Amino acid sequence: MKIDGNNEIAHSAATDKTTPKEATSDAEFKNILKASVERSMQHPLKIQSPPQPNPVAAIRFTPLSPATRDTTIERVDNLLNLLDHYRNQLADPRVTLRSIEPIVSTIAKEKEQLSAVLDTLPNDDGLKDIVHRTLITASLEVMKYNRGDYIPA
Repeated sequence: MKIDGNNEIAHSAATDKTTPKEATSDAEFKNILKASVERSMQHPLKIQSPPQPNPVAAIRFTPLSPATRDTTIERVDNLLNLLDHYRNQLADPRVTLRSIEPIVSTIAKEKEQLSAVLDTLPNDDGLKDIVHRTLITASLEVMKYNRGDYIPA
């Protein structure tokens, strides 16, 4: 059996035929470029620089009002009371973990709300340290509960 090659197809595809490109004159390009430059010189673009951020505006100079401070103290006290109630529930062997779950959900919600207040407190305020420590404790307890650390072995 004789196999005829498809050399004709290969040769026709491999030929180096280039299509002639349309010749453009350099004079046409120069004219177009010159006209666009002249138009831009006659009508300059008004470029506005973006507004510069003011870092001083981000700094809070006014101390917390007494009402805001009292509200923050009440919220921290509420979260600490929830944590204490949670601790008492964990210590009671008659209480199931499923019955403690609403307390943990409330602690998580209070923690989220109080964490927004943390950023508004001045750095040199002692209340900020108390809020920060309370939030860390609440976060750890919620994480331990969700992770299953309190499931009896």
